[in-house]
Parts: sequence; structure tokens; C-alpha cells
Amino acid sequence: MTPLVTTDSQVEPPLTTESQVEPQGTSQQQNKSIEQAKMDIEAMLKSSVDFHDKEEYATLLLWDFAGDEEFYHTHQTFLSQDAMYLVVTKLNEADDPNAQALFRLWIDSIHCYSRREEQNIISDDKTTTSGDLDPPVVIVGTWKDAVTSEADMVEEACRENFLLYTENLADDEREHIRFAYFISNKEDERSVFQQIRQNILNLARGMRTWNKEYPLKFIQLEQRLQEQKKELPIISYQEMKNLSSDTPKPLTEDELILFLEFHHELRALVYFKDLSEYIILDTQWLSDAFRCVVTARKFRINFRNQKKWKDFFQRGELNNAVLEDIFKNETKILYEHKDFILKVMEKFDIIIHPNKSEGVDEKPCYYVPCMVKEDCQCDIYKMFKVPEDTRHRSTWLCFKFRFLPPHLMNHLIASLSRKYTVAELVDSRKQKRQIALFKGTAVFELQHETTKLRKLLVMTCPNVIQIQVWEFGEDIKRGLYKYIADFVTEELNTIMHTRFKMSNVKFEKTWECGLTEPKCVIGSNKFMEEPITEYQCDTCQIKHMFIDEWSDQQNKAPTLSQKSGKAQHVSEFNSCIKNTSQIISTPTKMSVRVKASNVSEEPPSKCSLREMSVRVKASNVSEEPPSKCSLRGI
Repeated sequence: MTPLVTTDSQVEPPLTTESQVEPQGTSQQQNKSIEQAKMDIEAMLKSSVDFHDKEEYATLLLWDFAGDEEFYHTHQTFLSQDAMYLVVTKLNEADDPNAQALFRLWIDSIHCYSRREEQNIISDDKTTTSGDLDPPVVIVGTWKDAVTSEADMVEEACRENFLLYTENLADDEREHIRFAYFISNKEDERSVFQQIRQNILNLARGMRTWNKEYPLKFIQLEQRLQEQKKELPIISYQEMKNLSSDTPKPLTEDELILFLEFHHELRALVYFKDLSEYIILDTQWLSDAFRCVVTARKFRINFRNQKKWKDFFQRGELNNAVLEDIFKNETKILYEHKDFILKVMEKFDIIIHPNKSEGVDEKPCYYVPCMVKEDCQCDIYKMFKVPEDTRHRSTWLCFKFRFLPPHLMNHLIASLSRKYTVAELVDSRKQKRQIALFKGTAVFELQHETTKLRKLLVMTCPNVIQIQVWEFGEDIKRGLYKYIADFVTEELNTIMHTRFKMSNVKFEKTWECGLTEPKCVIGSNKFMEEPITEYQCDTCQIKHMFIDEWSDQQNKAPTLSQKSGKAQHVSEFNSCIKNTSQIISTPTKMSVRVKASNVSEEPPSKCSLREMSVRVKASNVSEEPPSKCSLRGI
């Protein structure tokens, strides 16, 4: 759906080219320069340009996010700070706890990308904020006609139902909500929906990515790719290179890579420098490909592979036979590119290829963490025969979040599975060995897989990721597992703030007695600056020695308190990496001021600079050679 909404507001006067910026040229000379710039731009765009057009255009692409719980793990692939979100919910289900939980999940997920600094209002004596938080959210309540109420009280009843959805939101989460609409597909006139479109466009104009300057060379290639995308959703790098060369102003290879990396950040396409064989032009097609694998019950038709399908739905084991069943029933182009699709899914940690011992029976091709339904069938400690002793069980190190994004645990498991071997166990009932990967739980070998004397348990509880080390050899010592704490901390920060730019996700490190049952761990103890050597455990109701195996104290010079027999402890709180948005520089000085195209034909990613059904406002055109390409500052 591409609504074209016109407005006379915010129309800027035509910009001038660099050749016009001269001391007081005559009106005739200025008009000639503008006309020449118009001809140059039209030659490059191969379409007519009207500098005096007062209409604004924006292209809107509606994305279909699958509603299955397993699919939540793929959403972060397409979310960003610079999108605008429409959250749609049924007004007649407002008292359903499941509907409320799903609404809260979406608002929490969007809140991960919140940003306020752009909206600071600086006065002479103080700085205040506007009270709005980006990204903006528009709530659309549907099924208004199904809300039970008197005819003249329907709006009030809808408002009361809407408040049921929002009553448990945090105060700062409410600041994302700009509008709330209550609609009926059966009763409302077309003008109601047209007004929503108009308000969304007006909201888009206020976003920081509206009217960004943009290299004219990029627009040429974008137009070519839009035509290409209509035919094929995926293109080889060599074909892309040929397209970028066959334009009035060809791109160098460095400029092409800059173009691809920039548009990958916007999620307008998918490109990885270390996986550059193909570029995915249609990210909706990629989303549909993810859905084929993650919610693949409809492909379960081959009875010969029935056991393998059961393993997939219960344990997330994805064998080649199951993959073949999935892809052979899809389109020809998806089947032809299935190997590349799997590489992309592995890049996004949707599927993982963990390190395993050679003896694991029927090794699957991949594991899909979000498809794992099987819980530990018995006590995890009994399963691995872990001694019940604080000398052999470390304290729990807890990473406490205000909101734990649903995909974060799976990304951490993927990171750990690339570094360490996944532990294995023997299922005596099935007479087979399997890896210790369960729903929300995984166990890894920290030492050589032959000795297996040190293991890492990783689990998740509501808003907490918790880890514990089991020691089957030496006793636990101060600082012995600092390398584990550092690795997990670094990986979580990288996932949150570098890979997915979730600027508002933070955690605090706390600890719990190692003898506490996993389901009861809440991380109730904060790391204190004061040194302690022992503590009274609320769980065990006895006194324990405080070893502090997660710190680096054993590498530091002894302090007076340590010489006197007291252990010193350093408070560890997470220092989240502040995400600084990367802005692109023009690879040449050829740039245009694009006066529309912000509600983009792309995933709900960075709503900016997008699809070129444009009216070009002007350009600073230069024939200078391209300077150094980088992803810094337009």
C-alpha cells in the first residue's frame, strides 16, 4: 500500500548548485545554472525533475511479522531506532492476559531502541526534553465494532479497553506512543483511514532522518535496483558491480561497498562483506525465508523423516533431510539459493552450527535455538552428577535486565557454542547421546572435551541471564572464572549495542549462592565495594565463605585488608557501550536534497532516504573525483 499524500507545508525554496554560489550573478545566469543542474540530474535519474513541485511523497511498505512465538527471535533483524512502528491489537481482547502480554512484548522490544538526545531543548539556563521518546509508536485498536457498549459510549469503552493494554507499561515506555486510533473495518468510512495516513506522514516529517542529503550516485543505483527487485529478490555481487558501472556516473568498487554497507544498516538490503557472494534486495523475501524454516509445520509431509521432524520441533535439531523437505516445497529461486539463505540465518544466529564431540549420534546439520521446546527431563545437577558443595559449584553470576529481549539468550548461546564445545549426555531410555541444549538452558565444556572437569551452565529466567561453573577437579579459587565473566559481558554488550544497536538495553551484575536452585535464582546480592570474606546465606540459612571467583583480585597487589585475612571485592556493574549512530559521508561531492521518501519501501528499519519515487529539490553537483570513502558524516 503506497498512499500518496500531498501537502503544501514545509516546502523549501529550490536549492542551488555549487556553480551558482557566486557573487551576485544576474537572474538570467542563475536561471541558466538551475536549468543546467536540472538537465544534469534528469540525465542521471533518467526521469523528469520538477524543482518547483510542492507535493511530498513517501513510500510505505507494510511488513508481515509472523505471530508465532518462535518467530520473535528473527524480529531484531529488522528493528531499529529510526523506524516508525504501528502496533495493532484487538480492542475486544483487552482483558485477555495473553493479548496483554503480547502487546507488552512489542512495546518492550521497541523500547530497546529508544533515543531522546535528538529531542533535547536547550535554553539559556537549562536543558529540558519534549516528553516524547523515539522511535515513535502509533497504536491501532481494531474490532471497535465488537466492543460491547451502548451506541453512544463506544469511544469511551474503546478508550477503557486501550488503558487495559497500557496500564502495566513503564512511564518512559508510554513516551513512545504518539497516537492511538480505534477503528472498525466494517463501519468506518474511508476518510478515517486516510486521516491516519496523513497523520503518519506528518509524524514522519519530524523524524531526524527526513530530508537527509544523499549522494546522487546512490540514487542512480537505487533506481536500477528497484527495477531489478521486481524480477529477482537476490542478486550476485558481480551483477551488482555491473549495474553500478552501467550508470551515467559509475561507482567505484569502494563506493559500491559503501553503498551496500549503508543500505544494509537501513535494512533496505542484506549484505555482508565476509559473505558477499550474493546481495538480498528484497528483505521481505528474506523474512519469508526465515519463516519457512522457523515455522515449518506445513512442510511436515515426508513420513520417512518423521523422527527427524519430531527432533526438530522438540529439540531444534535441523537435519539435511528436514531442510530438503522445507525448501523443495518452496519457490524455485528459494530452493536454488537455500545454501546462501542458511549462511545468512547463521550470520543472524537464527540457526547455529555448534562445536560438538565426534561421538554425538546423528549429528544434525544445524540447531535452531528458538525451536527448542524440550525442558530438562530431570534435575540438571543429577543429570551431570554435580557434587552438592560450594567447592564444586560456583556462585551464580546474574545479568539482571529491566527487560530481557527474547532473542538475546539465543544469541549468547550461539556465541558460546562457537567458542566452547557443547556438553553431551547419554539418554539411557533412548540409548543415544545428545548435546545439552534445552529450552532456555545450555551446558558447555570449559576444558578439553576429554577431561570434562569444568563445565558452564547458562540459563534464563524472567529478565535474568544466569551462569554457573561446575568444578569436578580443583577447588574453586578467587578470580578463577574471570575470563568467563569477561567473555559473557563482552558478548552481551556486542550483541546489544554493536550488532543490533539496542541503545536502551542495560544490565546489572549481581550474584546468588551457588546452592540455590536455578529456578529460584534472582541475583539478590549486589557486588559491594567493601571487602567481605563470608556471608549468611538466605537460601541455605548457614554461613558461607565468599570466594568471589568472578573477579580478578588474585592478579592485584595485596591490600591491607587482604593481608589481614579479609577478601577484597570490586563492585562490577555493567558499563554499557554507548552506541553512536554512524552517518554516511558522500563518496563524492555529488549530492541532492531529496524532498520526500521517508516512510520507506523497506523493513521497519531506518526510515530514511528511501525509495526513489522522489521529487528532487536541488543538488550541489560537482565533477570532482571521489574522495576517501567512509561511513562517517554526510
